[in-house]
Amino acid sequence: MINVSYSNIKSGLVKLICEELKTVLERLPREEHEESSAVRVGFITYHTVLHFFNVKSNLAQPQMMVVTDVGEVFVPLLDGFLVNYQESQSVIHNLLDQIPGMFADSNENEAVFAPVVQAGMEALKAAECPGKLFIFHSSLPTAEAPGKLKNRDDKRLLNTDKEKILFQPQTSVYESLAKDCVAHGCSVTLFLFPSQYVDVASLGLVPLLTGGTLYKYSNFQMHLDSQQFLNDLRSDVEKKIGFDAIMRVRTSTGFRATDFFGGVFMNNTTDVEMAALDCDKAVTVEFKHDDRLSEDSGALIQCAVLYTTIGGQRRLRIHNLGLNCSSQLADLYKSCETDALINFFAKSAFKAVLHQPLKVIREILVNQTAHMLACYRKNCASPSAASQVSQVYIV
Repeated sequence: MINVSYSNIKSGLVKLICEELKTVLERLPREEHEESSAVRVGFITYHTVLHFFNVKSNLAQPQMMVVTDVGEVFVPLLDGFLVNYQESQSVIHNLLDQIPGMFADSNENEAVFAPVVQAGMEALKAAECPGKLFIFHSSLPTAEAPGKLKNRDDKRLLNTDKEKILFQPQTSVYESLAKDCVAHGCSVTLFLFPSQYVDVASLGLVPLLTGGTLYKYSNFQMHLDSQQFLNDLRSDVEKKIGFDAIMRVRTSTGFRATDFFGGVFMNNTTDVEMAALDCDKAVTVEFKHDDRLSEDSGALIQCAVLYTTIGGQRRLRIHNLGLNCSSQLADLYKSCETDALINFFAKSAFKAVLHQPLKVIREILVNQTAHMLACYRKNCASPSAASQVSQVYIV
């Protein structure tokens, strides 16, 4: 999905994207034993309306169909929209060559956003397969359509109790849309190129809940930022990915999983749903002690993930983990993994930002850290080694 509004055309961004796609599409992910990728591709350009393209292999030129009703988005074609890249390569290259010139005279500066996501999801739904949307967007969606947003960049709210409002989505449209995307295995990755306020708190909710990624290039300048953008795009397109995933975590007696952090959606307390899962995603799980743990039998954890491969196979991956239990705090501190702790605290704070002032969250983080160090000093450090606590800080 490429935003072809006036500023993107004039800056050369649309041309850069179209040129790069010719190379990137040669490296679509594929199964290890397959010579070519089973992934099909489709193209939409948009500003205040949506343009779908028929790139069927037997066409001499791509055909454009325009959807003006952004309030009730539908997919105007099925046959010829999602195609095998190798089979339709010449038609696709024709299209990518034509897009920058096709909208060169456009003076449209406004753009929609939610209808673009809706259109991609409906296309995947009609094709009866999961998939991923790559959206190249640059402005606050102010055009009349579902998901329309207003500028609420109020610096007077910073460092006040109302600051949390700035981190909450403006409307429920994007959360509802993300839920639908997850239900249909539609992941969204968003490339943002804002020159002014764009409300990441609202737009970013879709990639967050659908297992996608958000890349933001503020005040994008071709000569400075294009290489970083191209590297990010290539990496994201090429990496291995699983779709339409459901994860469940089981434990032995005495403790249980109580909270999950990451690009996930949950309809109940046990099933973790992910529209997509790739090598750069992590799900952090918080466990709670319900009973005494046995030092003899230890603690057992099983993580099972049901997902669809890029080749369309449904697979189950299971990880089993056995952990030692100890009543000695010294053993606990020796086995503590700093990376996991930092990951947990960062994700907890990120979640808390929506409901509490930043000042309060900072205090909670400081108090938790101080409490860990105080426990170490009281229960683990020898009286003669006063420097041990400072060493913990260094670690």
